[in-house]
Amino acid sequence: MAYTEKDLERFQKNEIKPGETFTFSCVMCGNCCRKRSEAILMTGADLFRAAQALGTSVEAILPKNFEGYVGEDSHVPLYVLAERLDGSCRFLRKGKCMIQHNKPAVCALFPLGRLFDIRDNSFHYFMNPNGCNAGKAEEKTWTLEEWLDEFHIRETEAMTAAWHKLLTRLAEVTCQMKKEEICGDLLEDLRRVLYLGYDTGAPYIEQVEARIPSALDVFKRK
Repeated sequence: MAYTEKDLERFQKNEIKPGETFTFSCVMCGNCCRKRSEAILMTGADLFRAAQALGTSVEAILPKNFEGYVGEDSHVPLYVLAERLDGSCRFLRKGKCMIQHNKPAVCALFPLGRLFDIRDNSFHYFMNPNGCNAGKAEEKTWTLEEWLDEFHIRETEAMTAAWHKLLTRLAEVTCQMKKEEICGDLLEDLRRVLYLGYDTGAPYIEQVEARIPSALDVFKRK
């Protein structure tokens, strides 16, 4: 995902660094899982972990639960969480998340947001400007590390960073192509490299890194 200078300025202004604290209250209403103003963008690591939680493959969960498109700036295939007709998340069942312990990083981090800096492979966290508008519960003060530990975010950062490295290698080429050129067999090849064919019973990072050297062969074959 490409960020504007305005986006980066907002992130820096609201950045929360290790050791700093923030307060947040939650009444467990589930409103953040319904009729969101922004779609939940999935990384390859998010899809892999969701498939793990359901004991299946990424290929099995993609058609009904996610919507694919080609990124406006990167021109790589991307996926967002699909919604039901009532605007609720496809993984919301009776007010609870079906993949609670493996849910997407965007969901797990809320009310924080995260920026991945490809220049040095670092993650930066900030208060999400689109906060929760539900009724107030007793507020609790958290340090950044306490919140990240709640859903094992630090443990999955390496998975996400590995996938971003692969994505960046591909985007270096696709961003120089016309968006309409990313179609047919080329689009399917890019989807396979980024998302499909991963063994959810094997370490994710090793599988991603194994694809990086041959990622650009996708374009050579075309």
